[in-house]
Amino acid sequence: MTRYSADQIIELEFLEAVRMRPGMYIGNNNVHGLHHLLLEVLDNSVDECTSGDATKIIITIEKDGTVCIEDDGRGMPVEWKDENQMSALTQVHVKPHAGGKFGGENSAYSSSGGLHGIGLKCTNAFSEFLEVEVHRYGLKFRQRFENGGIPKTEVEIFDATGQKVGEVLAGTEMNIVKKGIATAVTQNGKRKPVEADPKLGTGTVTRFRPNREWFTQDMNWPTPAKFVPWSFDRLDTRFRQIAHLYPGVKIEFHDLQSKPERHEDYISKNGLIDYIVYLNEDQKPLHKPVFFKEALKVDVEGVQATIETEIAFQYAGEETQVYSFVNAIPTPLGGTHVSAFKAALTKAVKQFASNKKLLKGNQDFKGDDALLGLTGIVKVTMTNTPQFLSQTKESLTSPEVHGPVFTVTYNNLLDYLEKNFSTGKVIVNQAMAAARGREAASQARKLMINRSAMDAGEYVLGKLADIQRRGGKPVVAHEHTALYLVEGDSAGGSCKQGRDSRYHAILPLRGKIPNVEKMKLNDILKNREIAAIVAAIGAGVERDCVADNMRYGRAVVLVDADVDGSHIATLLATLFWRIMRPIIEEGRFFIARPPLYLVANKRNKKTEYAYTEEDRKALVKEWGANNISLQRYKGLGEMNPEQLRETVFKLPDQLAKPGGKTKSDSLQLISIQDSSQQDIRMYIDDVHRTRQVIEKLMGSNVAPRKEWLMTTNWNEEE
Repeated sequence: MTRYSADQIIELEFLEAVRMRPGMYIGNNNVHGLHHLLLEVLDNSVDECTSGDATKIIITIEKDGTVCIEDDGRGMPVEWKDENQMSALTQVHVKPHAGGKFGGENSAYSSSGGLHGIGLKCTNAFSEFLEVEVHRYGLKFRQRFENGGIPKTEVEIFDATGQKVGEVLAGTEMNIVKKGIATAVTQNGKRKPVEADPKLGTGTVTRFRPNREWFTQDMNWPTPAKFVPWSFDRLDTRFRQIAHLYPGVKIEFHDLQSKPERHEDYISKNGLIDYIVYLNEDQKPLHKPVFFKEALKVDVEGVQATIETEIAFQYAGEETQVYSFVNAIPTPLGGTHVSAFKAALTKAVKQFASNKKLLKGNQDFKGDDALLGLTGIVKVTMTNTPQFLSQTKESLTSPEVHGPVFTVTYNNLLDYLEKNFSTGKVIVNQAMAAARGREAASQARKLMINRSAMDAGEYVLGKLADIQRRGGKPVVAHEHTALYLVEGDSAGGSCKQGRDSRYHAILPLRGKIPNVEKMKLNDILKNREIAAIVAAIGAGVERDCVADNMRYGRAVVLVDADVDGSHIATLLATLFWRIMRPIIEEGRFFIARPPLYLVANKRNKKTEYAYTEEDRKALVKEWGANNISLQRYKGLGEMNPEQLRETVFKLPDQLAKPGGKTKSDSLQLISIQDSSQQDIRMYIDDVHRTRQVIEKLMGSNVAPRKEWLMTTNWNEEE
């Protein structure tokens, strides 16, 4: 075994830094970040598929939550790198900005989502162990990392007999014959014959298990040694996307942790057209799916690059859904490619309407009108390295993409509409109907909102305990303020006493609001409690809702930790989804998590709050079952103002990060997520699946809801 060098110590410090700043690298250290670890490994296998070197990916979640991802690609390079004094295999797992995606035209990939060379290191950094096995030259190369990326072994070499035949160290050489099969391994000047397996093929197998300690403690993660909270539905969405993005590529998914076990195969014949059909399966499409694809050359800082654009779309339903991808990486926040697509589609539809004289007099429509009811997929494959907003790659920022995507969309769509007049007329009529509906609805919304606000008037003023304002503006940073929608007047009274009026506004709610999923807006706003919520938030509703117009940095639901409280939270979440969705999409809607227990140590009189059952069990284990007393909070009314102040209403200055020279400087470093560490931030990971779930659970059709309730496994580990 070789000794670690100073360079390697720096690399390990980098992996530690990844854990310290999860938001920079995996989004967060909660459920989203957990799944990001798996997807980072998967993305490497997908890159092998995009380069044409792999046709199958096998993902297995083992019974204890360990993940195994295997592909039949080329296999990661394993040779020794003198400049880094380590194997290339070790380098890509621990060294930042290392990988096969940075060489431009000389890169190992013609196109890739890799930008920073960080992704695989993130998985390693957050894992209690990671094992990688590479198949090359008829041999197997293995290395194990533990405790967040510390190499436990060198890269070990095994032949077909299963015996270790060497390690990849300085001077290690593989003797390869013309067919790419090793006949011997030379190490320390000694040549050792090996028994290679010509049928082994090539590929990479990665096994890892996330470390519970490096994720937020409020996650529902019972029995960490035996269970990891992977979401089948979340993974199913991504695997289905990959299959549709790359027709012919097969993904096998085996979830052995589920009870019962679940096995799914994902493969698509018609690619994006199949994907459109799937997305609109519960809608009534107005026409057949439209598809076109074209590649254009662009000059990027003096280098020729190819940008290939694939578009599929269909009008169906009443919502606009655009799913976008860059080199197989989903970009849920869109970016330059989506902006170009929307602009080009609007221009093409307007040009077609003008050419065919389908607009009368002063008739016209806006971009949003042309997009209403559209389900679209924008797939961009680029040979130059894409530039993303962050390591999590949620938005594309590459400026060179706009022109090619706009040109391909405009030219192909206009040509299609000219050749398919009936479809074009349907789309123009849809846009005009949307324009008329927008104008009428806008007037109706304004009238109803104003009337609701006036009706709410004294009712809201009598209920709402607002934050301190000066000249109408908060006296503290806007993003640090919150409106708490509190269950019940009695709890609202305690919250008003426990809050800090600079940061926290309280709006008590009386009773349960109605289920708004199948209600019309006018009927929704007739409800006095809903009118009060809309008036207090001040962001508008439906297409007029703008998150930046909120009177507070975030909206937080604060309810009792019982069945009724959960029901109220569900109804409020449905309300925001239905009429104030941008607030959720902008990450400004939270469900507060007050503590479940106050745990007291009888010996030293120390007390701590337990926010989850897992927290309680940990304290029982630490202090001893016979040394503690428990106070279970069944409702907010059981907590006094001081306890609420210590738990729910934490202040930014209590969470200030180090680094600022003054207290004020530190406050500027606090994010919305920082100032609500115990809260659950709601976000929309997949609009299609979210819509299906809400319609199933909150819609008027009882049968699907009953089936879900009867078939869902309610085991606590699910």
